[in-house]
Amino acid sequence: MQKKVVITGYGWMAGYLGNALLSSDNTINATIVGTTRNDEKRKSLGEQQITAIKFALGDDTAELCKHMSGATFIINIPPGRRNTQLDGFTQQVIALIDDAVAAQVAHIIFISTTSVYGDSTNETLTESSSTAPETASAKAHVAIEKHLASVSSQVDYTVLRLAGLVGPDRHPARSLSGRELPAGNKRINLVHISDVVNALVSVIRTPLQNKTLHLCSELHPKRGEYYARAASALNLPLPIFSDTESEAKGKVVDATASWKALKITPRFSNPDDMYSGK
Repeated sequence: MQKKVVITGYGWMAGYLGNALLSSDNTINATIVGTTRNDEKRKSLGEQQITAIKFALGDDTAELCKHMSGATFIINIPPGRRNTQLDGFTQQVIALIDDAVAAQVAHIIFISTTSVYGDSTNETLTESSSTAPETASAKAHVAIEKHLASVSSQVDYTVLRLAGLVGPDRHPARSLSGRELPAGNKRINLVHISDVVNALVSVIRTPLQNKTLHLCSELHPKRGEYYARAASALNLPLPIFSDTESEAKGKVVDATASWKALKITPRFSNPDDMYSGK
């Protein structure tokens, strides 16, 4: 099978996905178009047999839209956690979606986040749970998700709500190492890049029409316990959390139905298997 895949925001996650799609043992015969704002990165992508387009959100979309007809379009443009004024970002992503639809894109995959549920709940959250965004970034993601739903009669879409993303070269224990932190009894929600890539490949191969999916590990230990174990395994100074011995609290992102719909058993269902080198 041959698929044209357009990825806007060709960063860390896209690098893993691109490698998987271009792997010789992959069953999808993919051609990839990727966007970047960096001239050096554009050259590097070209050397990987990826059609690279220099594009930043808000730019004219004409060149990008030449590749949209019949394509799977993956939107992965993080707004930045510290940015609190995201009305412009939201409208630019919505405009990009509308331009892609007008260019007859076949399928849109939007990389969203489980932060759309906020952090004030202690509930177990399924794919049908109501959103309650608290941050500007979460509110932007909810607005974009709603816009996709509003154009569902014109294009198939899949929303992937990702928990905290971990990879062999990226683990939050590194940035937390040696710090004194609150709320050690808060539950964690993480997902490994390997499982995310497998999910993306599955959705590219067989689109799940107008679905919202969770990508998250199956276990949710307390963060005070978990990050101490992770730091120890990585030979880092341990973080010191308060309240670790208190009753566990915080949201639990339940991805059971999503993994079943994708026909995937996550390799990293236990966050303790996410340490570097495992």
